[in-house]
Amino acid sequence: MLSAPALLRHRSVRFFAAASSGVLLACCFPNIEIGWLAFIALGPLVAAIASTRSRLEAFLLGWLGYAISWLITVPWVIKVMSQYGGLPYATGVSLFVAMSLYLGLYGGLFSLLVSLVRLDAGFRRWLLVPLAWVATEYARTWLFSGFPWDLISAAIINYTALIRIDRWIGPYATGALVVLPSIAMAWLMATAPSRRRMLRVFGSVILCMAIWAAIGALAVAADGREEKADRSRTYRAALIQPNISQEMRWSDTSTMDIFQRMVRLSEAASAVHPDVIVWPESTVPLTYASTGFYRSFIESLSRKEHTDMILGSVAEDASDPTKLWNAAYLVTDGVTVGHYDKIKLVPFGEYVPLRRMLFFARKLVHAVGEFQFGTRETPLAGKLRYGMAICYEIVFPRAVAQQVRAGSDVLVTITNDAWYDGTSAPRQHLNMARMRAVETDRYLLRAGTTGISAFVDPDGRLLQSLEMNRQGILFPEFHARHSQTAYVRFGDWFAWLACGIVAVTIVRRRRAPVLPNESRSNGEVTGVR
Repeated sequence: MLSAPALLRHRSVRFFAAASSGVLLACCFPNIEIGWLAFIALGPLVAAIASTRSRLEAFLLGWLGYAISWLITVPWVIKVMSQYGGLPYATGVSLFVAMSLYLGLYGGLFSLLVSLVRLDAGFRRWLLVPLAWVATEYARTWLFSGFPWDLISAAIINYTALIRIDRWIGPYATGALVVLPSIAMAWLMATAPSRRRMLRVFGSVILCMAIWAAIGALAVAADGREEKADRSRTYRAALIQPNISQEMRWSDTSTMDIFQRMVRLSEAASAVHPDVIVWPESTVPLTYASTGFYRSFIESLSRKEHTDMILGSVAEDASDPTKLWNAAYLVTDGVTVGHYDKIKLVPFGEYVPLRRMLFFARKLVHAVGEFQFGTRETPLAGKLRYGMAICYEIVFPRAVAQQVRAGSDVLVTITNDAWYDGTSAPRQHLNMARMRAVETDRYLLRAGTTGISAFVDPDGRLLQSLEMNRQGILFPEFHARHSQTAYVRFGDWFAWLACGIVAVTIVRRRRAPVLPNESRSNGEVTGVR
């Protein structure tokens, strides 16, 4: 029977291994959501990279694996483009495949970085691989407007003791820890080490994981005791989920029906005297600031019940009606005190990058390209200081952390996931929102047009939720939080450090001569053992 290193000498086996990693990585996230697969998903890919002498092949291996992962994870893009974007189904499929191939390039970048590190049989240098992964995820967060969807750390959101570390070191460093067991597995597959060395490496990895879990569990338990002893004021929210389809919102004859539905739900919510009522993103297809009866109802209800009301609406520039913002308004005690303008807009959904070049994309949504970028990362201040995130921007870790640095007591995210009805997107979106609660040590209130509305505690646990395509109201109770976590204070320091270490290592390795114990023979990593 051939050993793993011998099998990996065959190119077909290496490409099969890369494809397997892509499937495993996709299975970490909803709808499949087997979170523990994140700890082993990258193992076959990294072993394949370590077993090839070709930089081009290494790049192609990563591109293949990562592209397959996106093909499995985000097919909901087709529905948005064809059903709501007005594009032919075949065009939607083609653009989805093109998007997956583009995102696959980040996998190619990761694999290229790993190959440039020049792995050998010693495990120490393999510890650079998680740093290469971090550098790649960080690049995906920021390059070309950014797309930090399904960072690997989000795969373990349901493992409360493990995800707790995200509060201290952030999602990228947490991702490095998640990847570590995969690297140990890849090292074993590619090098066939002695039993003594294998036991030493795997023993160290298991010990690291055990310490990680133990510290997290102790921290969660300590927080639970503090929460029970907390005698600060308890606030109550009302999160309204009207279950209004996208087609209904786009129908001119449905506008008043939608408004009346929101009126009924808001009046029902006010009966329990909440401190804040939250509407979803742009639920009523009217402009709040310039529609008299709309604004009058909101302000009157807020004044009568002495409650805060948060609602999504388009905001206009009074001097230039062509300038629009996707905004969240706050009304407190009958006074509209201001609005938060969405900062992280959806490419091809709320604006078209390279608009002249990509003229064909203008049809994707109504009024695409007309929204302006918001500029203020400050909370809305009423009874509480609300850290706002509108829909897509909740997936950006630093955008939410900046709101907390500015003094937010609670996180509020309003969304319209009706675009993705019947797909895995709403659950993936929710899991990333839960990550932001952990990182900032804040309760999170989430109101969705068709779902998933949710109440999340500071440990990322889903305490209340309303599933897709249901109408209802959630009434969560929570405390204002005033702490600043290490991640909020210091940001993405680990990601910057990882980028620097990988860059310096590659430069030094390229300048250094190849030593005998770093050579490769027939594609197998060899060295002194």
